[in-house]
Amino acid sequence: MIDPKSIERLKAQTDIADIVGHYLPLKKSGANFVCVCPFHDDKNPSMSVSPSRGIFHCFSCKAGGDAIKFVMDYEKLSYPEAVEKIAGLQNFTLNYVRGGEPAKENKHILENANAFYRSLLYKTPAAVEYLYSRGITDELIDKFELGFAPESAQTIRLLQNEQIEPKEALEVGIVKQNENGIYASFINRITFPIYTHAGRLVGFGGRTISGNPAKYVNSPQSAVFDKSTLFYGYHLAKREIFTKNQIIITEGYLDVIMLHKAGFNNVVAVLGTALTTKHLPLLKRGEISVILCFDGDDAGINAATKSALLLAQNEIDGSVVIIEGGADPADMVVAGKIEYLRQIFESGTEIGEFYIRHLASGFDLSRPVQKQKALEAIQAFTSSLKPVVANSYAPLVAKILKIAEGSFWLTRGTNTQAAQERMQAYEMQNLRANSGRKDPLEIQILKTMIENESLKKFILENLKPDYFARHRAVYEAITAGADANDPSVREIIFEKYEAFKNEEEILQNLKFFKTRFYKNLYKKYSASQISLEEKQPILKKINEILKELKK
Repeated sequence: MIDPKSIERLKAQTDIADIVGHYLPLKKSGANFVCVCPFHDDKNPSMSVSPSRGIFHCFSCKAGGDAIKFVMDYEKLSYPEAVEKIAGLQNFTLNYVRGGEPAKENKHILENANAFYRSLLYKTPAAVEYLYSRGITDELIDKFELGFAPESAQTIRLLQNEQIEPKEALEVGIVKQNENGIYASFINRITFPIYTHAGRLVGFGGRTISGNPAKYVNSPQSAVFDKSTLFYGYHLAKREIFTKNQIIITEGYLDVIMLHKAGFNNVVAVLGTALTTKHLPLLKRGEISVILCFDGDDAGINAATKSALLLAQNEIDGSVVIIEGGADPADMVVAGKIEYLRQIFESGTEIGEFYIRHLASGFDLSRPVQKQKALEAIQAFTSSLKPVVANSYAPLVAKILKIAEGSFWLTRGTNTQAAQERMQAYEMQNLRANSGRKDPLEIQILKTMIENESLKKFILENLKPDYFARHRAVYEAITAGADANDPSVREIIFEKYEAFKNEEEILQNLKFFKTRFYKNLYKKYSASQISLEEKQPILKKINEILKELKK
């Protein structure tokens, strides 16, 4: 981990105007700077940067914080990653600790190896000719930092010249070891440097040009390289991914490079055969949809199927694209079929539908017993989904199996349980719809929580977060420990409404607060388009709650 004292020294020497100015053009405005806010669709400069206070604040979208917070939000990084990014921008050397002890000095082994490999690429005609033959230009070679790993002895000599110990090289995977000694991990291969989403070099991929049966290899698993967490090219695609709210995931390095050439700059590749649970944190950053674009061979379809299941069960929206004829995206770009690619990316099969069709394809649906087994397989899948999502597949399942839509179930649990889950989902939808307006009663409750710690505890014991239809985010921020440095908390502090003074006053208002919430919910469900069978248990549940509140 990064030494906290080192972080404090970095903060002390960091000028926030320099950091924000690295990403955005700043204009001087008195003692501060102003710029167009990158966190919403800003037409006029709404963001102010204060070097004296070391903070930024947008007066429209309320984004704000210090330099680290800016980099975290702009680059979609974790706190340690943002610290490392700022340190890199200022040539500041961070200190690291392990178990309370200082960590070893970072000798930039991978960076040195990458520079070495890149220096050798154009000295290796066979490697350059191969890249040119695949449609890769000099510009792409530079953008993706492609290189060439020579004979093992040359890499070992580089490490010796840089005074890098074999153990250190082993730790980062640049070399391997067997009974004969140390040898390079990449020998006579075109190299593809692999970066984390934060832009830190952690390993390489290598493509043989010498006929080795292992056409592609990756760095070995190490303390810094875990292929199940990484996407090739993510650090270059990140900005476009969050601009488009979409990520295209392919199988190979060349697919990524060639699709970038064709203008699809939100493309990355898995380093294994399919997505893993360790990829999910990256895919859940923001509200991005996923396009899985795998090869049409058995391995590609199998990877797409596993990945679609993983995404569906983790509530990530997406679609699957399988290129016909076994071609891969790189081939399509070389063939000039860019418009075709654009069309199939826009018309992929939704992930749940793709997985259901895959399940059904494993049965002979002309035979009743096989049809029943197909339905059971589909139900096993849909029962792992939220009710609204699962039930949306009912027309598809009825069509595929050629059975009546009302003759089967797709949701888990009893009707009452399903109704309760639908009620919760509807509540959340209602909360989001109302989040843009102010509510005086909610503001009074929130202000009480900010100003009085004992009354805050009392409120938390008597109130659910769901009741906040318009200020839930502020409620969650306060319960998480946010203070006046949080812009949403600041706004509550400056509201004109007074905080409550005692528990009796709070209880009286909380009862009204809850009653209002459930009455509104009852009205919305009564007017909703869901079936009477689904609606009745929900309305019954709400009525029971309202009766309790009247006591």
